[in-house]
Amino acid sequence: MRKRYGTRWPVLVGATALSVTLGALPAAAAPVAAGQDAQSGRQAAVQDYLGRVSHSPGELRRFLEELPKGGDLHHHLVGAVRAESLIGYAARDGKCIDTTTYVVTPAGTPCADGRRPARDAVAPGPFRRGVVQAWSMQGFVLPPDGDPQPGHDHFFDTFGKFQEAATGHDADMLAEVARDSAKEHSAYLETLVTPGAGPLNQLVDRILPKDPGPADLAAFHATLTANPHFQALVRQAADGTDRSVRDSRKLLGCDTATAPEACRVAIRFDYQVLRAQDPRHVFAQQTLGFELVRRHLGGVVGVNMVQPEDAPIALRDYTLHMRMVRYLKSLSPEVRVSLHAGELVEGLNGVAGRDLTFHINEAVDVAGADRIGHGVDLAQEKDPQALAARMRRQHVLVEAPLVSNAQILRVSGDRHPLGTYLDAGVPVALATDDPGVSRSDLTEVFQQAVTDQGLTVAQLRTLVRASLDHAFIEGPGLWKEQDHYGAFAKPCARDTPDAHRLPSASCRTFLKASAKATLQWQLEADWRDFENRYAHR
Repeated sequence: MRKRYGTRWPVLVGATALSVTLGALPAAAAPVAAGQDAQSGRQAAVQDYLGRVSHSPGELRRFLEELPKGGDLHHHLVGAVRAESLIGYAARDGKCIDTTTYVVTPAGTPCADGRRPARDAVAPGPFRRGVVQAWSMQGFVLPPDGDPQPGHDHFFDTFGKFQEAATGHDADMLAEVARDSAKEHSAYLETLVTPGAGPLNQLVDRILPKDPGPADLAAFHATLTANPHFQALVRQAADGTDRSVRDSRKLLGCDTATAPEACRVAIRFDYQVLRAQDPRHVFAQQTLGFELVRRHLGGVVGVNMVQPEDAPIALRDYTLHMRMVRYLKSLSPEVRVSLHAGELVEGLNGVAGRDLTFHINEAVDVAGADRIGHGVDLAQEKDPQALAARMRRQHVLVEAPLVSNAQILRVSGDRHPLGTYLDAGVPVALATDDPGVSRSDLTEVFQQAVTDQGLTVAQLRTLVRASLDHAFIEGPGLWKEQDHYGAFAKPCARDTPDAHRLPSASCRTFLKASAKATLQWQLEADWRDFENRYAHR
């Protein structure tokens, strides 16, 4: 019998869970209920502090940077790395950059015909500024008329320009995002990658050149999964992510006595499917992602779909894509899925009124998504109130990257549905999306949640808890009931997380068996310490 949860990956990158979370501390068995009044008082005092600093950007940022943030569940690895780092990779590899388009080209030939060596962009100057601005939102001014198209196009165009610079540097990128997460007190990162997509597409074109329709999915899937070359690609994809993690740990120095905090960040992957491609490629990539998750390979814990939701093929095939996911879910219901859904607004080229009415609905009702990303067109969806009610009942979390929503879609303030989701009881977690491209970080997203959305300390804590409650990382959760944060699961029911005391024996056994519960336990202890620091300021 296959174990439900794999043991290939450490609970925390660079350290075992218990050595970090529990340590050699005295035991305690205080019930969670004890001290609830004190906790309420601390929270009120911290809220008072937040109110005093909310109009001081510097002080607010320092407060929110220290706030324990749980996990970032909506994070594209290539889009998370700063343009300056990508320039360094390209320079190290001897690659060239086109001086007009700023597209990186491979090494191997002299940089001629309007191209310059990437190393020319390492030093400060006009060329470097031009590259950074072309590869990110740095210096980009959104038009005053509210048109979403310019920001949307500039944001998504960056990837085609710097993609070649990132090639071969997964370990470097993982090390960078681990450092960033540690600096921001975020303990878990679920990042999106697409290993093996190119060779997989080539294989499919050889053995299954016809695009499948809804009636063809079973036969297509059977032929693909029976092919030995496909199974070899599954293994290669897993080996690639494993190797990248090992190499990133070496870069960070995780096996040394002075391992940095970045080594404590738990990192898992979601396999991102490229939705703007032919249906046979989309379904094949979905199948590869499902295989990795189902077999607990390569640290891949979920499947997602990426590229602009308003791309012509993505719009045309949206329902087909949802049916593909539903079919794969019928074969492997244990595989977790998050879908970019409702990342649409009126005014985007090619988006018709009907497109705004069903994308979230179908992600939830047809594909059976466990989480959705963005979800900003809620108000235009068919019967949004009923949709939100179903999402609450089915525990479908919304990943809310507030900064990129503002940059790509011009959605912020009362135009953003965050408050609507929260009022309806839909679980929400704040997320970064592509912080390297957006020139932001998770702390800025939290800052926008306070200044633009008016969230309180209590609401932030709920969103932080939800981020780990809905993380796809292996193991059962700490809480007795999902989306209800009043009581722990039975083994820890009489315990109170405390950085200075061990939990009970039953709780320790439970935590040892669950990466998710261990992260949640650590979050509760970290949050307690955070409140104690700020309650008296």
